[in-house]
Amino acid sequence: MKNHILRYGIIGGCISVALGILNWFTVARYGPTVSQTFGWIAVLISLMCVPLGIIHFRDKINDGSVSFFGAFKTGFGISLVFSVVTGIYSVVFFLLASDDFDDWRRRGLNEAELQALELQLEQTPAYLLTPLGQGLIFFVMMLLIATVINLVSSLILRKA
Repeated sequence: MKNHILRYGIIGGCISVALGILNWFTVARYGPTVSQTFGWIAVLISLMCVPLGIIHFRDKINDGSVSFFGAFKTGFGISLVFSVVTGIYSVVFFLLASDDFDDWRRRGLNEAELQALELQLEQTPAYLLTPLGQGLIFFVMMLLIATVINLVSSLILRKA
């Protein structure tokens, strides 16, 4: 695999992991809404490694030009590495903090919201509630978001 794809994917994944840890130990005490908002901002910040990686490929490796397909291929590789790193982080997080996360998620819910959450959890297949299942969900979710960012970046950054 190309060195720049690994580098930008790992950097993006590490930024996401660092901001996720920061979120859990600081921001999460303000409740799920604030924490989720911070989490999505953290994902978007860390995914800026996709267009930055495409720019690096275009300007430093490919002599200032890149086709849409070349940009998309580079960005998808970065997105894949990023998603693997964040998926692994999610597995580790749920292995270490699953019970605390469940308690945190229920905190502040009224009776109706708590019943709705319980109903949702009952309808969720058991394997998706395991650390590996959570990691898989997070991997797929991050890959889809990263692919959208990659598509937009590839359209904007292509140069003949």
